[in-house]
Amino acid sequence: MDGAGDGDWGQGCGENCFTLDGDGFICHRVLDAPEVWRVELLMHDTFLPSVNAFVVRDGGETLVVDSGTPDDFNDTRLMRALLGLGVDPEGATVFFTHAHIDHTGLARELSEAGARLVVPEGVLADMRRFAVPAWREAMAARLRAEGFGAAESDELADVIWDHSRNFEAELIPFETVPAGGTLACGGLSLEVVPTPGHTPGQCALWEPRSRAAFLGDAVLFLCSTTIGFWGEGDDPIAEQVSTLRALAARGVEHAFMGHGLQGGEFAKRCLANAAHHERRSARALAAIGAAPGRTGFELVPEMGWHAPFDRWSETPALTRWFLASESVAHLDHLVATGAARREPDAAGVSRYFAAER
Repeated sequence: MDGAGDGDWGQGCGENCFTLDGDGFICHRVLDAPEVWRVELLMHDTFLPSVNAFVVRDGGETLVVDSGTPDDFNDTRLMRALLGLGVDPEGATVFFTHAHIDHTGLARELSEAGARLVVPEGVLADMRRFAVPAWREAMAARLRAEGFGAAESDELADVIWDHSRNFEAELIPFETVPAGGTLACGGLSLEVVPTPGHTPGQCALWEPRSRAAFLGDAVLFLCSTTIGFWGEGDDPIAEQVSTLRALAARGVEHAFMGHGLQGGEFAKRCLANAAHHERRSARALAAIGAAPGRTGFELVPEMGWHAPFDRWSETPALTRWFLASESVAHLDHLVATGAARREPDAAGVSRYFAAER
């Protein structure tokens, strides 16, 4: 391998692969042209076992896509991967697909090592919107209005607020790139493509010659991407379905995702995920019709989740946030499309009814 450093090449995973530590985390080559390496990093606090960073090399230049969760072990793993590939972080560019901490967690470490950080304008808007106390308060208030208890509303708002980043507030230097702009790496020109849904400002990188896409959490093969509620009048479910259909039509052949690997035909997976979200909305509407006047909290178990609702309080807070927030997003979608209506009761708690036809 040209430029390879002192990684443990071929230890249990072939010649295009090297281990990052004794726990089995690896760096392996996932595409030859352009040259793309997947760096597997530890994922915290969820059922997902790992999170990906990708290293793209062309013409002596390096682009890193996302940075994993923040801890000393991941910092060591990522730096070992760069060293093993012969990459000096001081000459690298790092692109962030979205603002969640499992994708931005090592931003400060990379910046302090000399890397150039690039944030899409939409991701910066998310950082400004989500990583502030007012947003945390708005989330807690919305959960209370959906029938969640006050203590749990605060707990769930805290757990997701803690998973957002704001480089401006943290004084981490970065540059921005607009949607539709490009990012160069050697002879490559990668387009910044908006992929709203998982977050409003999430963006993918598209390399048209190889038909490769770096997708963050726009679509996953391991599970359906979590879609949470955003704010008054927003419809993130509709945004996600639109993103999935647009990605399916783009002709992606090599899909590099934030978690796991591509496990089949990409367009088929996108359309299956879109249909999955549409089925969940239909289940929510059927549940509303079967028992009108229930709260959002009461409707959560009716949406087809594989979750131990008989042990709800024992479920980790971040998992409860995923279930609660996406359930609320589906209710927002039904209201936005006119399929259901939301009426506050005397205590200010929202009750749901099927729209009259």
